Amino acid sequence: MTTEAIKVRFTCKPADLDCVLSHGASSAPADEIEIELRKELTETEYDEFASTMLEDRDWLAGRGGHLNHHTRRVIEVTAPHRTTLFVDPSGYRYGRYVGVAIEAPSTINDQASAIRWLLHHRQPDISIEQALRTLRLAISGDRVAVKLLDQIAAEV
Repeated sequence: MTTEAIKVRFTCKPADLDCVLSHGASSAPADEIEIELRKELTETEYDEFASTMLEDRDWLAGRGGHLNHHTRRVIEVTAPHRTTLFVDPSGYRYGRYVGVAIEAPSTINDQASAIRWLLHHRQPDISIEQALRTLRLAISGDRVAVKLLDQIAAEV
């Protein structure tokens, strides 16, 4: 379990992602969260979950709930090219409370994911080496990002 400085507005028993996103724009108070589990889905799995949040899922069973009056335990649900969702099933097997971050911190993992995505989705006629050189120029002022790029370059 990890505690992160993320604030989330939750929607109670949303039918689908549209309900969550429309509620997330409201002025409802936000909760601090503790991530109990990170669930990575494919785009197809995410879309299925996002359109049927009230259906039972084994990976939600027995999780979530409040640690205290201010912090919720949640499952972070991610998929490529999709909005990260935070689910507090409060012990149930469905998306009882689902929300989106209102202030998500930028993390090194986000940068690494973005760099890997750019490298993977480069045009076929551009080599990895050429893409890495171009990225180095683009992020040359950010020492942390350059170090991260060097680590990723060593992987490929």
